[in-house]
Amino acid sequence: MNQPAVFDEDLSSSLRRVVSYFDEDEWLLDNLKIKYEEKEQFLNNEIENPQFKYRQLTPHVDYTLRLDEFYYCMNQSQAPSVVLDLYSRKLEKQLLRNALIAASISKDDESFFRASCSLYGKPKKKYFSYVAKRLLMLCESKGETHKGSVRRLKKVASKINHTQVDIDVTMLPSPITTGRQIKSVKEVENIFKSTLERCEIVDWSVQVDETNTRTIFAVNPQKKTIFVPSEEKIFSRPKVMTDVAVQALAEHEVGVHARRYFEAQKGPLKILEIGLDSYLAGEEGLASYVQQQIEGSDEFYGFDRYLAACLAVGMDGEVRDFRAVFSLMLDYYTLVLDDKDTDKIATYNAAWDVCVRIFRGTTGQSAGLIFTKDIVYMEGNIGIWNLLSEKPQVFESLFVGKYNPLLSRHVQTLQTLEILEQW
Repeated sequence: MNQPAVFDEDLSSSLRRVVSYFDEDEWLLDNLKIKYEEKEQFLNNEIENPQFKYRQLTPHVDYTLRLDEFYYCMNQSQAPSVVLDLYSRKLEKQLLRNALIAASISKDDESFFRASCSLYGKPKKKYFSYVAKRLLMLCESKGETHKGSVRRLKKVASKINHTQVDIDVTMLPSPITTGRQIKSVKEVENIFKSTLERCEIVDWSVQVDETNTRTIFAVNPQKKTIFVPSEEKIFSRPKVMTDVAVQALAEHEVGVHARRYFEAQKGPLKILEIGLDSYLAGEEGLASYVQQQIEGSDEFYGFDRYLAACLAVGMDGEVRDFRAVFSLMLDYYTLVLDDKDTDKIATYNAAWDVCVRIFRGTTGQSAGLIFTKDIVYMEGNIGIWNLLSEKPQVFESLFVGKYNPLLSRHVQTLQTLEILEQW
């Protein structure tokens, strides 16, 4: 089979030099430091909020020169106008990422929040109404236990009108409760390697974290690497890790994140390897969709992160800092994990981790000023479930590369370029 003619070989190479210099997730992972003692002091109520500190970024290249080279490449390119538009939009988002990191380094939480909202949006009333409705249902089911937690959560959720909620959680497959408990990180590594083989993704590796700092699974397409947390981090999770859960995670990370990159390498539009602007909601929505197909779920993916973000920005009328969000998320996890085989430490860690996620990039000291990226997970998950419920035949076309099938302009552009068929 002949390789199709590429629209954007020169543009892609130039853009990679720009986007590879600043990636906010990689930067935050590498540079955010919270002392262990500070976490302990926070959990022991000895300090009000943890202080987030970041290593200073030391530029080793002339970033302005890279931008100038990219602009020149854009001006000289013979690519179709719709392709040039994709690159212009991508660059606009990249400049926002640069501003986001600059604000983080300068400890300017307000500018950081503005850049984050421009990149990923703010929590939306429609989705918070759904969250509040589900929160009230949870409280009703736990009414006779943990009365303090129930009372505090109901105080928040009861402020919100949820009579017009049209989001249907019953479309999700029931949770799979069977499965063999994982005994070692080696088993996790082998499942991920098997998924790479099944997806016929070659020249990729699985790397287990040896620093004991990584808490989540992740994919780095540039390094062709799947990152796995250490054995200690995996076994400290609130829920027991089973082979079914690991297979579901592997489908999420390998079957979507790695596969979309790998498939885009075969196509005529190289920016689909990097990702179109605003592709993340569709990407994470699809990844969580396939994960739920394997392990089932009783809630849309990212629900807890959405709740935490809404609490922080004050969707109920009360803006909150790290401590206030932590307290309510501790109440939430106390109810959610009540029937699970977990201890109190795991509940505290779950509340801590979700607050670190939404406040990362800030100083950790400012109420209502957060990193809003985590709202795209639930919004994307709901969107993909709705899309595939209406148009199940488009499923395979979602893997041509990293685009957002929930954005009509992405779909229309790829149809214009005959990368996608008409839906």
